[in-house]
Amino acid sequence: MVEIRPFRAVILNPELDIEKLVCPVYDTIDADQYRRFAKEENNIIHATSRRKDMDRDEFIGHAKKNLDRLVDAGILVERGRPAFYIYGIMYTLQPEILTQLPEKARKSQYFAFGLVCLVKVEELCKGSIVGHENIFEINTKERYRLMKAAMMNFSPIAAEYSMPDHALNNLFEEYLGFKRPHFVTNPDKPPLVDVTLNASRHILWEVTDYYLINEVIKMVSGLKILILDGHHRYTASNMMREKDGIEYTMMMLMEGGDRALQLLPWHRAVRNFSAENITKRIKERFSIDWEGAGGEEFYSRLRQRSSEYDVKLGMYDGKKFRIIRADENDVRELSQKRGEVVGLDLIVLHEWIINPVIRGKPEEDVSFNSSPAEAVARVDSGEFDVAFLLNPFSIKDVERKAFVERRNFPQKSTLFLPKVAEGIVMRKITSFP
Repeated sequence: MVEIRPFRAVILNPELDIEKLVCPVYDTIDADQYRRFAKEENNIIHATSRRKDMDRDEFIGHAKKNLDRLVDAGILVERGRPAFYIYGIMYTLQPEILTQLPEKARKSQYFAFGLVCLVKVEELCKGSIVGHENIFEINTKERYRLMKAAMMNFSPIAAEYSMPDHALNNLFEEYLGFKRPHFVTNPDKPPLVDVTLNASRHILWEVTDYYLINEVIKMVSGLKILILDGHHRYTASNMMREKDGIEYTMMMLMEGGDRALQLLPWHRAVRNFSAENITKRIKERFSIDWEGAGGEEFYSRLRQRSSEYDVKLGMYDGKKFRIIRADENDVRELSQKRGEVVGLDLIVLHEWIINPVIRGKPEEDVSFNSSPAEAVARVDSGEFDVAFLLNPFSIKDVERKAFVERRNFPQKSTLFLPKVAEGIVMRKITSFP
């Protein structure tokens, strides 16, 4: 059974111009973004994110020093009463991202809701909370050390639940007085935070109503939840439970059936391999299904599948786009051998192409890109040699992987949108919820 509790949030002082003080969640920040946000000395990035050239040990001290400075200066303030928080994110997708989605899923604007609360931590996959993606142990240890030093959750771990009648989201809309995707400000329930970051609007409402809090607790208690974003932070929270007796962590629970919750793939750009070797590997197990200039036709053809064993991969080598199609019998045999059906595109790509041909280290010679354009640009710049462009999964795919197959995807397999931001809602870690 999922156990949730209200808490006293730490937020950026609303009397300040906080648009200058928030930043993207730490694991989405590249070097250019870090430089941009770090120009503001009071931006929360100085406490949440490690500069790429900074030593991990140095980062922990640097982060704690900056957090203490922000608290002492009154830039971070703690709310007076325990509460639940409704976190709304209004966002749009770029045209080249939209082309990856089926037409029925394309919208001019998305508006997602989440419940921010404390959740009692348990070991993943041993009870009501499951994950779906492998993690890097070194990154988990860094998050644990940061949380232990700062005694702070800087952003909520995003998780998904299934509620076919949409009762919780309907309750939130009724409470706030509007139906998404429309937004009407209610003077009786003003947002605690309302800030725009990278063209996405982040809105936070505080819920202190005792009866509403109890109703939400009842609605959530029987659910199973699936980690979407924040596997390293959740695993670090479990380390805090085991080592330090801290039983709760801050999470944002989102309904998997919410049409504003989108799931996209991480595309791969690859270098440091023998072109002759990769060509040979592709010829052994794949056929060329299509060649062209990319665009809408490319993604439309990539999405067309005859069965769950019909694996298609997009490929760009700096000259042309191709769709390569794996031998279906080979895929079926691999699926049966592994006991997995969900995620065969990624399994095939790594087992049959990337892992056998990479001559260096995957963490250095495989780039994970949130958009096809980014992966293509890395090839066009000469930094990488070939890009592999993937079909998105569905939320149902991820639920099947986690709850039925009880397996994880490889690292950087699923890109969930929207992303929470650092600095919207935080939580001072204590021994009590």
